[in-house]
Amino acid sequence: MRILLATDGSPQARGAEVLAEWLSYKLSAKLLALFVRDMRLIRVPELLDLGALTIPLPVYREELEKALTFKGEAILERIRKSGEEAGLQVETLLETGLPHEVILRHARMADLVVLGRSGAAHGGSFAGLGSTVDRVLRASPTPVLLAPVDYVELEGAVLGYNASESAVRAMHTLALLAKPLGLRVRVVSVHEDPVQAGVWALEAETYLKDQGIATEALAFAGDPAEHLLSLQEPSDLLALGAPVRRLVLGSTAEYVVRHAVGPVLTAR
Repeated sequence: MRILLATDGSPQARGAEVLAEWLSYKLSAKLLALFVRDMRLIRVPELLDLGALTIPLPVYREELEKALTFKGEAILERIRKSGEEAGLQVETLLETGLPHEVILRHARMADLVVLGRSGAAHGGSFAGLGSTVDRVLRASPTPVLLAPVDYVELEGAVLGYNASESAVRAMHTLALLAKPLGLRVRVVSVHEDPVQAGVWALEAETYLKDQGIATEALAFAGDPAEHLLSLQEPSDLLALGAPVRRLVLGSTAEYVVRHAVGPVLTAR
């Protein structure tokens, strides 16, 4: 198994770093640690070209690139050293480009992508999703796990299941994680028809139990996002399908990833 950790070393990303290392250890997975030098920052002097008006810039392109390289190398070395001390196989990747494009390219060769909810560009008080994270969620060919700022060891899982293609992929991915991690899964199915909700919940429960995973099926009427969020504890991994419609996430997935109290696993 290959786990891709994309980080900029910010406080918002540290929870993702620790969670990715813990998962790699528990799952005997290879950890791919990626730092992207944002080409938009490197091109700042070019973008500030004001024609005949000359304004001296304190930092030139070469200096910016060197500073980002130094920062990236330091972050990746810290992760490599920490991982190898834990007995992990770690590969570090330092590249230049648009962050979401580089992450998506490497995601094709990974089984799971781990990210923080935002990065350094948004500041420590920012509580939403960063723009890079949002783009990755909408386009990743690989399941994405969003980690909260504060690391907590996973103890259980909540699966939102409605039999859609993306929900099935989320269920299969969760099964690969839940069994080796010893997570008990609560399946949550929501539909205005309680019979249909029960059919969905039983379907997922049957699959997960056949994988040797302790599972409880729950069926509700009402708002799926509200039920999922009300059941998640900070130590629960909340998994759900994240369908993309017109380049935006489905409304349930969008609301859940922005308001979850713990880590969230999404699959398109």
